[in-house]
Amino acid sequence: MLSYAQSSFLILLAMGISIITVLVLNRVWPIPSRKLINDVTGWQLGILGTTYGVILGFMLYTVWNDFRMAEINTNLEAVSLLTVSRIARGLPMPEREAFHALGLKYADVAIHEEWPAMQVQQDSHATQRVLSDMWKLLVEVKAEEGGSKSVDHLTSALGDLSERRSMREEELRTRLPRILWLLLIAGAAATIGSSCLLGNDNKWLHYCQVLALTFVVAVTLAAIADLARPFEGAVSVRPIAFERALTMMQ
Repeated sequence: MLSYAQSSFLILLAMGISIITVLVLNRVWPIPSRKLINDVTGWQLGILGTTYGVILGFMLYTVWNDFRMAEINTNLEAVSLLTVSRIARGLPMPEREAFHALGLKYADVAIHEEWPAMQVQQDSHATQRVLSDMWKLLVEVKAEEGGSKSVDHLTSALGDLSERRSMREEELRTRLPRILWLLLIAGAAATIGSSCLLGNDNKWLHYCQVLALTFVVAVTLAAIADLARPFEGAVSVRPIAFERALTMMQ
């Protein structure tokens, strides 16, 4: 996704285009002529603005909710990893050390391999390979220990860890449908365009009104675009929970 600098550039570009649109309209369609249809244009802008505002607010709320869920799921995945490491302490020495080493490796590759890959929209299955090794080791432990309580708890904890990792992969792949982006961009163009059509004898006031509306819409669209991909861009879920887990396991 876009960095802060790129998002700022696009916001300024949108504001520049809206001002140029007003300037062109003032030349080709004089303000006194546009004032005659202010009643119609104002009514249209009111309906469009209200409808688009509701759509924009709902979309922002939805992507923020999804972003928070991605943060929570990442924290729960790290907690599940810690739980696996703690339960494994009840196993005999060789298996206990093996699980400890795999837990450290899981956290390390999540921080240094998977998160950088997710930032650039690339798939990485580093933790999946470590998780597979954990399951293989658990099968060996089951063959030796049988159905002890530690093994049962470890099976449940590994199941939780696998589920949380799968959910993180799903959150990485989820995208807003193109039809929704088409709706958001078309709504922005229609709403801002209607505000440009208004006839106002005070040109500077009109420029400020159009700039303010364009700024709010552009910033909201940039926020939606960033939050819709929780592991990419300037605002993203960080592997802080795994860093804490790694420190605690060490």
